[in-house]
Amino acid sequence: MKLRTLSALALAGTAMLMAGTANAQRYTIGTNPQGTVYFTIGGGLAATLQDALGVQVTVQPYTGASVYLPMISAGEVTLGLNSSLDLASAREGEFGEPMENLRVLARLWPLTVALVARNDLGITEVGELSGKRVVTDLSALRSMSVVSQVMLELSGLSTDDVENVTVAGLAPGMEGLTENSLDATLIATGIPLTQQAHATIPGGIRYLSVAGPDATSENADAKLAGLYLAELTPNPRLPEVTEPVTVGAFDVFISASSDLPDEDVTRILEALYDALPQLKTDYPALAQAGQDLLSLPSNTIPYHPAAVDFFVSKGLWTEENAARDAGL
Repeated sequence: MKLRTLSALALAGTAMLMAGTANAQRYTIGTNPQGTVYFTIGGGLAATLQDALGVQVTVQPYTGASVYLPMISAGEVTLGLNSSLDLASAREGEFGEPMENLRVLARLWPLTVALVARNDLGITEVGELSGKRVVTDLSALRSMSVVSQVMLELSGLSTDDVENVTVAGLAPGMEGLTENSLDATLIATGIPLTQQAHATIPGGIRYLSVAGPDATSENADAKLAGLYLAELTPNPRLPEVTEPVTVGAFDVFISASSDLPDEDVTRILEALYDALPQLKTDYPALAQAGQDLLSLPSNTIPYHPAAVDFFVSKGLWTEENAARDAGL
């Protein structure tokens, strides 16, 4: 009798240990390299989730989305911060095999990009770049190359109408602009590179407005899924903006595999929803984030089913959301 009791207690203890092991979780968040806004926001998100959920959450930086998106798809990395442009590329197989099981959990913040010129060039719109030296190929940033080309097309130009310039990335483009070896290059607005160029170049820099009959968000999205147009207005954080200007924009999402359990998705979204107001205070890059914008229908891959259920419960899932997901 005592032997059977001891055996039963031992089995119960083993079962409890196994249950504890099964419940132990560790989340990883894939981002771009250290020093990027993705890595910075990823660190804030990791700390938030770790505090709220009581699980270990670590940020893992990689050289780029093409490296960590396959790992998210395979379930080797739990979550990722990815642009709508990169997510579309992954789904279409531009990073290898099509990653059809990628899903988004929430939209975090928008990134705005513009073709920028020296103020002393004397132009204000992209359509005035005909015959000018324009960066149309950023060899290390494929999606940004397409953005540059699409912004020309929306303004009534093509790559045949300009003198095409190839640079490795955003920084070399701004160096060329500063040295006056090119006339316009693509840049993320408001970043230190733009502020440095604005202070260095006599007369400063100017973001060129995307204008003309084809310059609509619908056309932008049709040409490059996830791209839309946005207006920048003068504010203290953007000294280079002296009047309203229409630029390109795309959104950054939290991505995951469709295999991520519904329970995990719900817990992650509940923690994010509750913590977002404080995250906005702590991280200026999230200034345009919002609880009511977490389900924004600018996604280029479907939302995770558990994310849909979460947003429905918050009254944030719209007919436009449903239509976009159905189209994907």
